[in-house]
Amino acid sequence: MTEINKMEKHNKNKRNTNYIKNIKSIIIILAASIMLIGCGKKDPEIDGVVDIFDYVTVEFDGTNGQGKANVVIDYDNLELEMVGGRDKLEALDSVEDLGTLNKYINVCASLSFSSDQYTDLSNGDVVTVSVVYDKTAADEAGVVFGSESSHQYKVSGLK
Repeated sequence: MTEINKMEKHNKNKRNTNYIKNIKSIIIILAASIMLIGCGKKDPEIDGVVDIFDYVTVEFDGTNGQGKANVVIDYDNLELEMVGGRDKLEALDSVEDLGTLNKYINVCASLSFSSDQYTDLSNGDVVTVSVVYDKTAADEAGVVFGSESSHQYKVSGLK
């Protein structure tokens, strides 16, 4: 075998070895990508509230015909329910859990309640309280508030 033939055979073997290494690398990258994509498609764990209006009350004060409505939100219990209960909240105690807690904080910060009437109320009137929130933040936290975006309260207790 001549020197040129030996060099050609060596180069051919080297190319085959590199080709096999490249194929192995591509297979590993594809397998890792498929696993990561599959993990990203997982449905979020639902920790959330079925009915957000379980945590909303409307207090009426004043005299009949001149009553006032005050919308009160029980944020403490709402947040506790969003997290999944006191045990789960107490388990979130490490630095890594700050990201999880921050997701719940973002949901609470996005909540906005409004009423169609606040003043000049009479017994028997109906006040509608509406809520809006950042649905993306709720989805990221795995919180489901249900489909009700408004709730009606009957005015009572005015003097």
